[in-house]
Amino acid sequence: MRSRALNRWLIAATAGSMILALGLPALAHEGGGGGEGDPEGPTSPELELIGSYSPFGGHPVLNAGLTTDVWAHGNYAYIGSFDEPICSLDLTGIRIIDISDPTDPALAAFVPAKPGTRNNDVKVAHLETKHFSGDIMVASNEPCGNGFLPRLTGAGVGFIPGQGGVSIWDVTNPRKPRPLKQNFVSDPIHNSFIWQDGDRAYMMFVSDVAVRDVLIADITKPQAPKLIAAVGGPDWPDLSVNIPGGAAFLHDMWVQDGIAYLSYWDAGMVMLDVSDPRNPVYMGDSDYLDPDPLSEKAPAGDGHVSVPSADGNFVLFGDEDFASGSLTSFSYDGTPYDAVEAAFTTPVYTLPGKSFSGEVVWTGGVGCEAGDIPDATDDGQIALIQRGVCFFSDKAHWAQEAGYDGFIVANDAARGDTLITMASGGDFADDTGVIPGFFVGYSTGEAMKADIGKTAAMTGEFDGWGYLRILDVTDPSDIEEVGQDATENVFTNPPPPGDYTMHNVVVDTGTTAYISWYADGMRVVDFSDPTDPTEIWHYKDEEHGSNYWGVYLHTLPSGEQLILGSDRDKGLHIFADPV
Repeated sequence: MRSRALNRWLIAATAGSMILALGLPALAHEGGGGGEGDPEGPTSPELELIGSYSPFGGHPVLNAGLTTDVWAHGNYAYIGSFDEPICSLDLTGIRIIDISDPTDPALAAFVPAKPGTRNNDVKVAHLETKHFSGDIMVASNEPCGNGFLPRLTGAGVGFIPGQGGVSIWDVTNPRKPRPLKQNFVSDPIHNSFIWQDGDRAYMMFVSDVAVRDVLIADITKPQAPKLIAAVGGPDWPDLSVNIPGGAAFLHDMWVQDGIAYLSYWDAGMVMLDVSDPRNPVYMGDSDYLDPDPLSEKAPAGDGHVSVPSADGNFVLFGDEDFASGSLTSFSYDGTPYDAVEAAFTTPVYTLPGKSFSGEVVWTGGVGCEAGDIPDATDDGQIALIQRGVCFFSDKAHWAQEAGYDGFIVANDAARGDTLITMASGGDFADDTGVIPGFFVGYSTGEAMKADIGKTAAMTGEFDGWGYLRILDVTDPSDIEEVGQDATENVFTNPPPPGDYTMHNVVVDTGTTAYISWYADGMRVVDFSDPTDPTEIWHYKDEEHGSNYWGVYLHTLPSGEQLILGSDRDKGLHIFADPV
């Protein structure tokens, strides 16, 4: 059994590189190209990779899972960071990269995150207001890992509470970022967007915890931002969620010509009129087609990103569905309940009979440490665990170590019956062969505890990964899904190793979309016929695997147009734009 101490990787710094001193884990998210399940691979021409930048000289462990979002302005690219491989001040933060010579990008500045915090999302924009003239950078703040903060360049491991809000920096001189406002609002923030309307500037950002999770601030004076609106699902009586047991919450947004396009998870894509940012007006939302047009199964939801076409007639809407399978039934003592299968555990559809069942045992708490979960007393038992404190993969690990054949996580009282797809992270993010895992609402968990010891039974099916949908939004009150695009591995069964859901998308001034697709690489799609989008270019590292999180289309001051991609395990990649 691995101890948590061994997983607090001790890393020493030398003059030229960082050397891992103890506890080399397997690289996260390996695979993703060629091999079994993908005999042909992409058929479009390959993009030309002309430059790359990897933190720490490309160290394979320090880069594993580190890089997140990518944005650019002028001669500089900006990349965010996650809390993988560890939450450390030397890792988390924003890296500003000089790309004036895209064949030889170089680090220009590093903006560390706050202690116990990661800067996952980064946006940069030029503002011209009566209070500020120059470039600003907005970085999201989210608590990092379990709050433990080992430092790569110093001794000691301590517990540091993470911070929330957004941090605003003056990057008019990108080599010398200057703080304007730190930790504006206290909620953990996942994504943001900046725009200017006349002589006023605004920022929209998403609260990870508030029910009214669409936050809008006036940043005309970025040194003193003012929160001017907070809206969400409870304010929109016409908002519809047509995913059984689905959750409605904001994940990301884009603002164009006075309209905000919100990725509202299982509620689809929401349009808001923000021409008066103090009084956002709900315009409509999309519904998922049932059955799903490509899987021909029940829709899975997970609306993650929405970006409008240049003319505003269409929205490129992408799902981030990490689970290649889904439950077709979940019951306890014969009574059906809503549940969602975890993204990192053994899918039920791969088990004999595509089913799983066992006696449920209440473990008494959150199950975050060795000994928290009592040992199983019989074969086939399923551990019932409460949500909270640690990663879902921690709970899975300790349940498996205690001898259980499966686990169920019940939501906490504060978050009620909202269902989510559990993802892995932290010390046990790379565990393989993880026992089946399921997430249920708070009331379902309480019902099970009240009559513990009965049988939970599940059946599942393969339904593929998340992909791109094209929405006709010419009538916001009647949004229509008119086209879809999926890579060659989205519906490959059994799936090859890796994550084959799409992630982010940007569009050019015409009808070309650029998509970061995790293990399926970078994809460029022509949607001039929105009912029949066609892939026209791609990039995928067939030898070492790809793991793309972010994508950004950027024109340098010199006029050269680039595609920027952020590979979670490798850093910034720069491609020539062939379109």
